[in-house]
Amino acid sequence: MANETPGNFQTSALWNANIKALGDFTTGQPIFSGYQATSQSIANASFTSLTIDTTILDSDGGHSNVTNPSRYTATVPGTYLVIGTVGWTGNSTGYRRCRLTLNGSPIIGTAVGSDAVNSVLSGQCTSTVVSLNGTTDYVEVQGAQSSGGALATYVSSDFSCSLRVFWLSR
Repeated sequence: MANETPGNFQTSALWNANIKALGDFTTGQPIFSGYQATSQSIANASFTSLTIDTTILDSDGGHSNVTNPSRYTATVPGTYLVIGTVGWTGNSTGYRRCRLTLNGSPIIGTAVGSDAVNSVLSGQCTSTVVSLNGTTDYVEVQGAQSSGGALATYVSSDFSCSLRVFWLSR
């Protein structure tokens, strides 16, 4: 924040470098929202990072639809709210799972799941709060299933896999 000695004037340069810059950041916080527009085949009984191939909003360029499209890499350090969803095609065998990861490792307490009871499409959602360093830390949403063979993710306006990331604070 502005730090001047008594008797000095608050200049526009000092104002812009401190007060205005803080206001600009708080009204333009890092945010990402993307989803899967192309169905993805998920192997039996193993967690797989989900490809997020469509970006709705990426205010700070933390996601690429081409290079590592499953990842959001924060460009600003801080605490983030992360929300991930998975949509599954209908199959009545096995389980369906969804979880979030930090740098490829599961985030404790984010896994959700259900057992398939009939052959209808289904969806799951999970969320967490995580600290990201603003340079190398990344988050992903993963899905797993045990239908006995590969199972595709479901793509539609309401059940598509998605990843949402919201900056909360430093």
